[in-house]
Amino acid sequence: MRPVAHSASRSMPHPPEVVRRVLVEASTVADWNPALSSVTAPPGPAVVGRAYPIRIRDLVGGRITYLEVGPTLVVHRLVAPGVDEQGEWRLEEARGGTVVTHRLEHRGIVLRVMHRAFEPVPAWRLERLAGVLSTMGRTSG
Repeated sequence: MRPVAHSASRSMPHPPEVVRRVLVEASTVADWNPALSSVTAPPGPAVVGRAYPIRIRDLVGGRITYLEVGPTLVVHRLVAPGVDEQGEWRLEEARGGTVVTHRLEHRGIVLRVMHRAFEPVPAWRLERLAGVLSTMGRTSG
């Protein structure tokens, strides 16, 4: 089954390392991912390859696994019944901050059937990520 992909970009007034720090803090993923009600993970950066339990809208259990964590690229995979999503976050340093591009690839049957409903998801996540970052200040974290 060929994946369905959606993406969005947004400039954020924070350096790439601060944005990256928020993205790889597995215990707080639900703060910027509106579909997740919880992630069970210890504080601190996610361990590449480790699966962390999640709850989607308090209804369905699943897991999120970080596949790659680099200075300018973070890749995770979210799997639950009927859901198989790979998320990619590209961080490009820009004047006064970072351009963040979020791309999703959906492979699960639920996401396949509802693919149009998921078109705005990257933009929603970027908006929520910007909100989390704004509570941290411009350069600290």
